[in-house]
Amino acid sequence: MSNLKAVALEQTRELANQGLSIKLIQPIKGWVYTMRNALGMTGAQLGERMGVKKGRISQIEQMEIEGRVTLQQLKRAANAMDCELIYAFRPQEPVETMVVNKAKKKAFNLTKETQIHMGLEAQGLSKKSFEREVKRLTDEFTSKLPRDLWDEEV
Repeated sequence: MSNLKAVALEQTRELANQGLSIKLIQPIKGWVYTMRNALGMTGAQLGERMGVKKGRISQIEQMEIEGRVTLQQLKRAANAMDCELIYAFRPQEPVETMVVNKAKKKAFNLTKETQIHMGLEAQGLSKKSFEREVKRLTDEFTSKLPRDLWDEEV
């Protein structure tokens, strides 16, 4: 991987890993309802600020609970309440760890498949050689990030 690509990848991973520090509890009734009530704002008042009827606010709040609300609707509601909508993905672990784990799984499966074919020809790898090959492929996949790294195994 070229130095420029490596730097760009590192910056992208740092940005993605910022999500690890997000510690929010999703309100049961959704953010629109929760923030509106925290501000002491009625549905009619929020509707007026958004240029919609009170009934539409109830719909938006229900859609948020059901996971059907759009980012555009959330952004409009946030702006109407003098808030900022923050949209992020929160990885369950550092992205580097996710890549290494996927590379290791791919390397193991590929080496296992090769081992089966070699075994049919009485040329199987020893346990130590098998582990070395998995490590070598893992390192290669992690550094080169092949296009098929995230293809589903069949």
